[in-house]
Parts: sequence; C-alpha cells; structure tokens
Amino acid sequence: MEIIVISKSEKELINNKSKIRYIYAIVLNANVMRFLRFLCAVVFLFTFSNLRSQDLSKEERKVQIFTDKEKDNLQIWFHKEVDKMNFSEEQTDDYYSVILYYVSKISRLDDKDKNFTQEEFKQELNKLLAQQNTEFREMLTAERFDLHLEIYGEFLRSAYKRWNITN
Repeated sequence: MEIIVISKSEKELINNKSKIRYIYAIVLNANVMRFLRFLCAVVFLFTFSNLRSQDLSKEERKVQIFTDKEKDNLQIWFHKEVDKMNFSEEQTDDYYSVILYYVSKISRLDDKDKNFTQEEFKQELNKLLAQQNTEFREMLTAERFDLHLEIYGEFLRSAYKRWNITN
C-alpha cells in the first residue's frame, strides 16, 4: 500500500475546487429549475389556450350523421356481432383498437372544415377503409376477416345512406 502525502496548500486547493464545484452545481441547478418552471408555465398556457379554442370550434365543425340513440344502438349491435368472432380478451382489445382508430379518422372526413367534394370524400374514405382492411388481413384469420367484412359492411351501409353515397 502506498501512502500519498498531500501538502496543506494542495489540500486547500482540492477543498476550494470542491467548494467551487458545489456552488456551481447549486447555481446551475437553480437556473435550470427556474428555466424549467418558466418552460412548464409557457407550455401550460399555450396548451390550455389551444385546447380551449379547439373545444369551441370542434362543435361548430363537427357533422353528426347519427343521433346519440342511433349511435348507441349501432354500438350494441356491433359489439354483439363482434362477440360472434370468439376473440380472446387480448384479440378483442386489438380489434377494437384498430376499429376505433379508423372510425375516428373516418368520422372526421365529413367535418365542415375539410371542405371535401363528394368524390374527394369517397376517395379519402376508401383509402382509410383499405388501410384498415390491410391491418385486419394481417391480424385476423381468413374466416374472421370475412366475418369482419360482413359486420363492418352492414355498419358502412348505414353510414353510406346518411352520407348519400351509393356503392
């Protein structure tokens, strides 16, 4: 074992460097905390004001093709039909996750702020349906995919009537 001898001046130098580092860390930490608080406040203000403005205009631009009661009935019917696929709990969650993702995208297509012509609307709708079907082809067995097409086809026929779309 080797013993290292440090002079008093070297000890003071090491001590002073440690103190300087400690003070620097405190100052830096305080400045970082101030900046983070400021950043959080700015983000909160922008997010809150943006959400508020979106809530106000969302109702104005949203188009409802089904009444609340019709939506409830469609959902109940759809859930009963999907139950016939005999999914496991995980498969059901995956299935509904894909359905909800595309239904939310499709439901935005006829919003007033989109200004789609009937033809543009149909094109966008068909793109989303094709993407959805691609996901389901990979996810479902052939038998379940056919059942999905049958069930979802019924649902789409109701929506097509409301959108005045002919197949």
